[in-house]
Amino acid sequence: MGAFGAILKHPDEFYPLLKLKMAAKNAEKQIPPEPHWGFCYSMLHKVSRSFALVIQQLGVELRNAVCVFYLVLRALDTVEDDTSIATDVKLPILKAFHQHIYDCEWHFSCEYLESCYLLSGFHLLKAGSVIWIGDCGNEIKNSALDLTGGTKEYKVLMDEFHHVSSAFLELERGYQVSIEDITKRMGAGMAKFICKEVETVEDYDEYCHYVAGLVGLGLSKLFHNAGLEHLASDDLSNSMGLFLQKTNIIRDYLEDINEIPKSRMFWPREIWRKYVNKLEDLKYEENSEKAVQCLNEMVTNALSHVEDCLTYMSALRDNAIFRFCAIPQVMAIGTLALCYNNIQVFRGVVKMRRGLTAIVIDRTNTMPDVYGAFFDFTCMMKPKVDKRDPNATKTLNRIEAIQKICKDSGTLNQRYFGHSTLSNFTFTYVTYDDKFRICTISRKLYVLRSKPAYSPIMMMVIFAVLAIILARLSAGRQNDYLGQMEAVLKHPDEIYPLLKLRMAVKNAEKQIPPEPHWAFCYSMLPKLSRSFALVIHQLCLVELRNADDTSIATDVKLPILKAFHRHIYDRDWHFSCEHFEPCYLLYQVLIEDITKRAGAGMAKFICKEVETVEDYDEYCHYASGLVGIGLSELFHNSGLENLAQDDLANSMALFLQKMDTIRDYLEDINEIPKSRMFWPREIWSKYVNNLEVDLKYEKNSDKAVQCLNDMVTNALSHAEDCLKYTSALRDHSVFRFCAIPQIMAFGIIALCYNNIQVFRGEVKLRRGLVAIVTDRTNTMSDVYGAFFDFACMIKAKVDKRDPNARKTLSGIEAVQKICRDSGTLDQRKLYVLRSKPMYSPVVDRAHKSLANHVSPIIYVVLQVNPGQAERKTWPDNHK
Repeated sequence: MGAFGAILKHPDEFYPLLKLKMAAKNAEKQIPPEPHWGFCYSMLHKVSRSFALVIQQLGVELRNAVCVFYLVLRALDTVEDDTSIATDVKLPILKAFHQHIYDCEWHFSCEYLESCYLLSGFHLLKAGSVIWIGDCGNEIKNSALDLTGGTKEYKVLMDEFHHVSSAFLELERGYQVSIEDITKRMGAGMAKFICKEVETVEDYDEYCHYVAGLVGLGLSKLFHNAGLEHLASDDLSNSMGLFLQKTNIIRDYLEDINEIPKSRMFWPREIWRKYVNKLEDLKYEENSEKAVQCLNEMVTNALSHVEDCLTYMSALRDNAIFRFCAIPQVMAIGTLALCYNNIQVFRGVVKMRRGLTAIVIDRTNTMPDVYGAFFDFTCMMKPKVDKRDPNATKTLNRIEAIQKICKDSGTLNQRYFGHSTLSNFTFTYVTYDDKFRICTISRKLYVLRSKPAYSPIMMMVIFAVLAIILARLSAGRQNDYLGQMEAVLKHPDEIYPLLKLRMAVKNAEKQIPPEPHWAFCYSMLPKLSRSFALVIHQLCLVELRNADDTSIATDVKLPILKAFHRHIYDRDWHFSCEHFEPCYLLYQVLIEDITKRAGAGMAKFICKEVETVEDYDEYCHYASGLVGIGLSELFHNSGLENLAQDDLANSMALFLQKMDTIRDYLEDINEIPKSRMFWPREIWSKYVNNLEVDLKYEKNSDKAVQCLNDMVTNALSHAEDCLKYTSALRDHSVFRFCAIPQIMAFGIIALCYNNIQVFRGEVKLRRGLVAIVTDRTNTMSDVYGAFFDFACMIKAKVDKRDPNARKTLSGIEAVQKICRDSGTLDQRKLYVLRSKPMYSPVVDRAHKSLANHVSPIIYVVLQVNPGQAERKTWPDNHK
């Protein structure tokens, strides 16, 4: 909820966040086909998605060189960080690493990759001047470069380092010389500090030079080798790297000091010993005041490099290189502004929110943007300076020197937002002088604001954008956007669950096993049933799919169904059928038994009509009940659950199957080349003469609805068994796997009851309600509540003139009694049913404005989809 709450607090950050996400997705798609380059770029995406995004702006030749440079130094840093490697082994590797990059056979297995590599303040890649924020632009990570990613990726990098070497050998000789030189000097410097503590400020600068400053020097050489920039002075390039590295060291104090098995200490003793006896003492609450003073001195030291950074960036000519270098620097000054005078550095994580990161990435395009951002963040820092701080004067001098450079640029009132000049805007901040003084800046600030930028127009636009995006993500058909958007506007409290569900589906689709046969099974699963693929992701189960292909001749189908249990042992067997693919899964004996029984039952009903209610139950048993029994046995065999009674397991599946049969009447009856008829003659013959034809005709609407209600009442007879089965489950993932479909089924039955639309089109739960149920179904209390809610919905629709009214009410009241007797109904909120949409006052006002002013505009825009005007009629004043 944190990210979503941040968007609501800062709605103007929504669009930059969306752009950043889309850019990241596009960058992931642009991986070269050659194996070694493919490895390098795919590894880059795994260890640093943000860096992989920004590097895409560079030309191909320079991009390849910078990619290899990053991975070589990342590998070097991985060796340095592995505390399990003995010093006498590590030192020769570090010193000779520049030679290994020429050897396509060399690799090294690091043992300590089990521990956390996340952002250590000195983590190298240390891409001094240029690299940048963390995952999706969240923060600066691991020195100049973002080095986030799992330890598994670092292990793969070291094990498969020959791919990096192969890519390195394809670079132009000038690039190779620069990378080799920087790698050699960095390896030697790292080896030096393996055996040496950071004692003085000079040691601190020297260490940062080796792990980040050299990266700045190397990148400047690569830019020059590409013919895109003049060669910058070593001092300026070094300062670019040192500024980023020192920011990381400051921010990552707590992580480094708590490193296992040994703390990493990069704060120079010359600074921290003025305040405490041991560096680790800074994290204790009793030393809070001293800790903050020490922190402020570290920040002041880092600010000494800002002037050089601004000088370096102002000399850049190529726009892609400029953005590549400038964005990390803006992020660094922003992070320092947050860290300054902030005790949270010693308590947890201090970072810029993703939305602000996205804004900086989106809007840092020119040097005026950089001057403006540095000015903004120093304005943020200046009011935090406490005159009692021993370094207050020095800090203020550094801040004022930075602000003078920004003012002298003459660009603070001419900053650009995209391609349009910004209008002026008054912002007030407080600064310490002899007394409090209020200063006013007459320009628009996109980095800082005194309060969230809410306005009715902004809220309306954000609300509309969310509605359109969710509508397009949720729409089942190409032309269904308007209906989905309307649903989102009506139920804004469903936006967050819908987003969560969408993200969960995407994550489930990504986690496909590498083995070809399992990959085939799990890649087919989302195509057949995305919702089931999401739920099953918690388990290791697979759905048995019905053989519903009516295009197969009976004499061909019967032998296949009867012998299907043998085919699952034959890896070469397959059959071309729209709804059928072979699966080879766990628990062979059990799956074989269920498959054999289901196949025999389906074969029986190929040649037999569903005449009686007993036939209906029998068919549903074969088509679905056996799946319930099989799943119960799988749960039991896995040791997660007790073995449920067959009657209960069968009822669980029959409830779902009968819901499908009711809801899908129109689809089944219109099946080509032959109708599928599963409604039992014993029921429908009471109302009409022909199931295929009569129920869907408008003149038979009353009889059709009565027949439908009879079918629903029959399905409700299984609800009690479903509650008993679900209440006995112990494992949480198994519980959710079973409970969510049951709630969905009850909800759909509640919608279908007394609803003539079953015979006219499609009846289904709206996606927002599905998302809410998926998100909030975690305990048996939730299940009782949902069943009670939906039972109330059916009860209100019962027509006493209906011939089955009494029987329906008895079934509903039995379900409600079980739910009441659970004693949990008073301890929950009604999340399934509400008397009206849940709007907060702010959203309510925005929603009303949206309904009156924005909806007609959206409606007109969506007319690009033909036929929508026929499906929606708006009031005359909206035309």
